[in-house]
Amino acid sequence: MASIRAKLTESVLNNIPLEITKINDTEISGFYLNIGKPNKDGERSQVFYLYYRLGGRGSKERRLALGKSSVLTVSEARKLAKQYIGDVSRGIDVFLEQKERTKAQKQEDEAPTVQELAIEFLERYIKINRKDPSAVERMFEKDVLPAIGKVKLKDITRREILSKVLDPITDRGAGTQANKTLSILKQMFDFAVERDLMQGNPISTAKKKNVGGIEKPRTRVLEFDELIQVFERLPKLGVSTQVIYALKFIALTGCRPIEITGAQWQEFDFEKMMWTIPAERVKQNKGGDRIHKVPINQNMLIMLDELRASFCYLGSRYVFPSTTCINSSPGEQP
Repeated sequence: MASIRAKLTESVLNNIPLEITKINDTEISGFYLNIGKPNKDGERSQVFYLYYRLGGRGSKERRLALGKSSVLTVSEARKLAKQYIGDVSRGIDVFLEQKERTKAQKQEDEAPTVQELAIEFLERYIKINRKDPSAVERMFEKDVLPAIGKVKLKDITRREILSKVLDPITDRGAGTQANKTLSILKQMFDFAVERDLMQGNPISTAKKKNVGGIEKPRTRVLEFDELIQVFERLPKLGVSTQVIYALKFIALTGCRPIEITGAQWQEFDFEKMMWTIPAERVKQNKGGDRIHKVPINQNMLIMLDELRASFCYLGSRYVFPSTTCINSSPGEQP
């Protein structure tokens, strides 16, 4: 390694012979420029350093990187070197200080965000414990992540969650949705605590009545004449036959839409007049094995006969087959 002594200037930096790899500044002791080997483009890296001993002769040597010449001018590097020499003279180990700052910055850069937690929470909790995770995914996409997704978990506060996520939902008149979001966020932050991503849940004591308000049960139901009007209007609105029949089934049985739309002919026992809904479509914890039995009444029987007659040409196993499938042939999905 060939080195020379010279006062570091912009002119010197622009005219460094190829054999020179180090230039010691003649003005400030310990201040020097390190020059790397040429890269494939023929360019050489240039980094300013400060060499010093903390405590004088015999103490530990330090070589502190000040910065590249592409970032610092010579005058800026010289000023920085003088500042650090002053710190060293007062007993400050600037090398260790820089190391601690670098470590702290790395921890800051690597600290997980709410968005990273949400992804892990969806994959490791929601998709495992919920049959239909799409509602939670939509909740995150619409209300949670745009508001606080980039916030570091170590920085997130109860106030920020309330003011940026939950209050705006309530303010648009969706108090019930705000309460649902609160419940999911509580689960997510509990999950983060269990995973040692957080020390505590910032909204563990938040109450629904103070977020979306006390939810009043719905008491309004459609009268029989109103139901007739609804079903008379649906064909005029372009609603498909399968959907109309599915809505009638919901009105007759009180079953959930997912229980109805996924119905298959093999689930119906016309001798015992019983429809057995399998466990995977019954509302319960994922992995539950409770089935749901629904008696077949005369109105249901009439509709089932009409459905079979209307869509038997598809040869579908589904009672309410789709005729406009995108990723499969007609009748292959409900």
